[in-house]
Amino acid sequence: MNDVLLEMERLKLRLCFLEKENLELREENNRLNALFNTNSSNSSKPPSSNDNFKKIIHNSRVKSGKRPGGQPGHKGHFRKLYKEPTQIIECKQKTCECGHEIKYKQNYTAKQLVDLLIQASITEFRSFKGRCPHCKKKHKNELPPELVNPVTYGNNLRALTILMAVEGCVAVDRLNQIWREVSDGKLDISNGTIINWQKEFAGKTKDELTKYKLELLKSLVLHKDETSLDVGTSLWWLHVLSNKTTTLYHANAKRGHEADDAMGILSSFENTLVRDHFSALLKYACRHQECNAHILRYLKGAAEQRKRVYAKDLIELLVKAHRETLGGGQKKNLSPERIAYYEREYDRILDAGIIECCHHKEDKPLILRLKEFKEAHLLFLSRAEVPFDNNQAERDLRMIKTKAKVSGCFRSNEGAENFAATKSITSTARKRGENLLGKIKSFYTVSLLQGV
Repeated sequence: MNDVLLEMERLKLRLCFLEKENLELREENNRLNALFNTNSSNSSKPPSSNDNFKKIIHNSRVKSGKRPGGQPGHKGHFRKLYKEPTQIIECKQKTCECGHEIKYKQNYTAKQLVDLLIQASITEFRSFKGRCPHCKKKHKNELPPELVNPVTYGNNLRALTILMAVEGCVAVDRLNQIWREVSDGKLDISNGTIINWQKEFAGKTKDELTKYKLELLKSLVLHKDETSLDVGTSLWWLHVLSNKTTTLYHANAKRGHEADDAMGILSSFENTLVRDHFSALLKYACRHQECNAHILRYLKGAAEQRKRVYAKDLIELLVKAHRETLGGGQKKNLSPERIAYYEREYDRILDAGIIECCHHKEDKPLILRLKEFKEAHLLFLSRAEVPFDNNQAERDLRMIKTKAKVSGCFRSNEGAENFAATKSITSTARKRGENLLGKIKSFYTVSLLQGV
């Protein structure tokens, strides 16, 4: 009898051990699954970290069986004729087969051939010395002051090189190679020359960038963000302050308020700053709107990976509020009653989340952060000019990752700073519908080498 009781006690202990082990393994399995399923759509991870071998979003679209392109009955679109052709060639047969001259009406059918002329234009200036045969005075003709070296490159070439480097993300080595190829070897521009052009242009932008700072300082809404970039062997940061019409970039070795103060705007800015959750920006006395797109990603991770009810409910609430502010396609203020409703629901969901996650440390920081910065997350409800997210700044910074992938890092601090200054000009010009090449050329003084 005693042996039976001892065996039962042993089995009970064994069962308790196995249950505990099973619970630990399940928790570990859930943790690993959450780690495996974390991507840019449900966390702060960048898109570049996504697993290329895993399809994040399942495409549920059913094939229609139709061929690609416009379907029968679709109204076609085509390029209209240019109003001012460079050259006109009239296709007219002069005489008929019978030998008589053909008489034509004034109306005609026109089609245009559009191409690009690529050739190196080399203008040689020659200076001569002479003497007046009457008074015997000697004369020495001076060359244009732009001709400093035996061979000087014109401003068209300089501007196009800068445009390709900044907007096309073409590395200096490849720029040299491209110019040799398209000019049949006539243009052989050293890397040092191209780098000097970039430095020279950045130096010309100071007055224009000062204007941008004044415009941003008066803006009702500013977007702020930063992203890392490699400068030599160091990690730097490219900061951006922008709105819909103006962009200002700043390259700095620091990420926090030292770099923000160096931009010379936020310390005097009094309106609304749309930003990510970065504590260094809290020192500025302006109004703050936090990016809700980031919050939706974090909540999506909690809802999908950890099955949190509060996260699902808060996603639905924020999306609903955002859609209501966009009613009719134009951002608007909500009524005080609707704002009060969303604030109550926001608090209720987070209070429920605290109870739901009282034993789950993963969710506590997010819930407490949402409660503490409630006003900064819901400011968009009461101010029509304030957006729901910080997508403007994120779009303005996206190109730096493209540049890093295509042409690598910057070799020097000065190179990063020159890029930031030049990119501020081209980004602003694009937002304002200006021609980028023309904008860059406008910074050069009138030159005889341009034929003007």
